[in-house]
Amino acid sequence: MYRWTPDSIRFRIDAAEQTKYDDAIVAQILPHLGENAYVCDAGCGLGYTSLALARHCARVRAVDTSKEALAVLRDNITAGSILNIEVVEDDLFSMQPIEKYDAMLFCFFGRLEETLRAAKAQCAGTVFMVKKNWRNHRFTPGEVPLKRFTFQQTLLELDALQIPYRAETFPIEMGQPFRSIEDALLFFETYRQEDDDEDVAPEKVKRLLCANDSDSFPYFLPARRTLGIVAIAAGDIPEQN
Repeated sequence: MYRWTPDSIRFRIDAAEQTKYDDAIVAQILPHLGENAYVCDAGCGLGYTSLALARHCARVRAVDTSKEALAVLRDNITAGSILNIEVVEDDLFSMQPIEKYDAMLFCFFGRLEETLRAAKAQCAGTVFMVKKNWRNHRFTPGEVPLKRFTFQQTLLELDALQIPYRAETFPIEMGQPFRSIEDALLFFETYRQEDDDEDVAPEKVKRLLCANDSDSFPYFLPARRTLGIVAIAAGDIPEQN
């Protein structure tokens, strides 16, 4: 389970508010949502995807287990006087909503087995899974391959289960802005993988950054990537044993 820390929260806020990639992700699924949709943002984290959904959907239910992460979302809801987001601190995989959702969004969240089980129980419409479609971890000094929860792995597992789906990919900028070189070094120390044996050397990190046209964020770590979106009709998910 992902653990939010003050540093990881701060870095995620900076990326979300400067890069706006949550809006780009939501834009990809909007054509597949019906009017006045009731959508669950499963494992919503700080809730920036929930905020993007709320601008287009009738109701959004944002669910996560992290009190610290949801505090950021609640602050943004209050600041924006947003009325159509319900924040729920709970385990998504053990919930049973009174009213089934029109759609559920699992963005970089959940193993396929538990996602399918939750969606079968909670969703009456379409389940969207956003998955990484690249080879190595984005923010680690060395080349550390992704081992799970990837787009291609998800498709292979769905094929094995004989569950029909729609799948598409799209490019997106998921870079990270920095306030200082020291912040960039802390970022790599925060997100480096345990099996990465390369040092977080200042000179190496500097070579990865580019200048950013911002007084507050003079440095930027570009990360142009491709994401995969998998859409499944909840009715096509077989009953779970």
